[in-house]
Amino acid sequence: MALMGLDLGTTGVKSTITDNQGNILSAAYREYETSVPREGEYELDPSIVWSATKEVIQESKKFVKEDVLAVSVSSFGEAFVAVDDQGQPLMNTMLQTDSRGKDELKDLLTRISAEDIRNKTGLNPAVTFAVPKIMWIKKHRPELYGKIHRILLYGAYILYKLGNVDAIDYTLADRSLAFNVSTNDWDPDILAAAGIDRKLLPKCYRLGTVVGTIKPELASELGINADMKLVTGAHDQICVSIGAGTIDVGDATDGMGSVDNISPIFTDTSHLKENAKKNYPTVPYLDNKYTTIAYMYDGGTSLKWYRDTFGFEEVQAAELSGVSVYNIFDKYVPKKPTNLLVLPHFSGAAVPYFDEDARGMILGLSGATRKPDIYRALMEGVAFEMRMNLDNMEAGGMHVNHLRATGGGSRSDTWLQIKADVFNREVGRVHMKESGTMGVIIMAGVAVGLFDSFETAMKKLVSIDKVFKPIPENVAFYNHQYKKYQQLYAFGKKLRSL
Repeated sequence: MALMGLDLGTTGVKSTITDNQGNILSAAYREYETSVPREGEYELDPSIVWSATKEVIQESKKFVKEDVLAVSVSSFGEAFVAVDDQGQPLMNTMLQTDSRGKDELKDLLTRISAEDIRNKTGLNPAVTFAVPKIMWIKKHRPELYGKIHRILLYGAYILYKLGNVDAIDYTLADRSLAFNVSTNDWDPDILAAAGIDRKLLPKCYRLGTVVGTIKPELASELGINADMKLVTGAHDQICVSIGAGTIDVGDATDGMGSVDNISPIFTDTSHLKENAKKNYPTVPYLDNKYTTIAYMYDGGTSLKWYRDTFGFEEVQAAELSGVSVYNIFDKYVPKKPTNLLVLPHFSGAAVPYFDEDARGMILGLSGATRKPDIYRALMEGVAFEMRMNLDNMEAGGMHVNHLRATGGGSRSDTWLQIKADVFNREVGRVHMKESGTMGVIIMAGVAVGLFDSFETAMKKLVSIDKVFKPIPENVAFYNHQYKKYQQLYAFGKKLRSL
């Protein structure tokens, strides 16, 4: 018996097949490109995404003899596909970074207040979400809008193409700006204010729900058994949390990829509006629990910047020795905290600021500063930025006692110890770094009855291989440094205004 997980990103799609113990049997990946037709416009061709998805399904199944019981999909949020009654895309997708919809958002807020939207969705209204872009299509391309049969966020689009199923999970629907997190359905007031017909949107389901079976003709084309079940997946960050085994209130997932993300588990929604104002959404999770998505753009990418800027010799050594260059960096990084302060806003500031004009800085350089000091300081800067988010979430009723770290950055013992010291919390490393893949596998397995619950599946398939505990003297030093760090963003913003 086998299970399939699809991981859909803005730059590529991966198919992973595992056995019922979570052991990977095969995997395949295809990249695709985004386009920039004009200034401020960022697009993705959904037909190319679908073709790439079929290719990875077909390729991964070639190496697996067992039938695939079910498939589930992890996907990026906000962006959607408008399809006609034949299921064909009517236009390229406007990605979340696309600026179209700014005027439409202003128009929306004349009909329904930002406070009402925050109260219903747990989101701060922004042009990144689907609703303003749908309004833009209706206003600027009315003939095309009249042909729309369904508006599908990407995970729902793939399920629709696989089996003509009309389904989206709560967590992905939540990234539209039209989903009510209290009723777990599309909100009629927001849709009315936006002028969007409810019939254009798919039905909403809990993540991990069987909603159909693959189309027979598609199963034959892809070499898949015709009884493979289609299961609702989730927004990619939610899949990471499930794949990291994060289920108890007070625990949080720290996804340490290119973007660094912390998602705590909580039940207190009394601060929903206040959290939304700070850009911390309230997202439905499991068993009447909620999570949020607190992230910064430059997590792993800050170390990639260091590699590309300072690491020429180490890259050459890594190529000759066949090891990761980051393993080489870790070997010579200082063991003690640095006196440097790094504001890691190299690509702008994400949550809670959403300030695209913010820029990074390195403070405290001297003639004694060496390359390894800067490398460690970058890790410290990421930890300080995420501590600031932890503090904000704590004030909003989202308490974090322990963190479960996953992703490529979690392979660094040095970085996890820094985070334990800066956060003054235990940080456990999840054994499998690709938790997003494990998350959709768990959802598929629970949906078809291989596991009797998410908790059972998580305990069986997810393990912690090492726990990092705060070192008291480092905690004291970092507490002092953090007070300085808290002033950096405001200082940088003031400099920009001069």
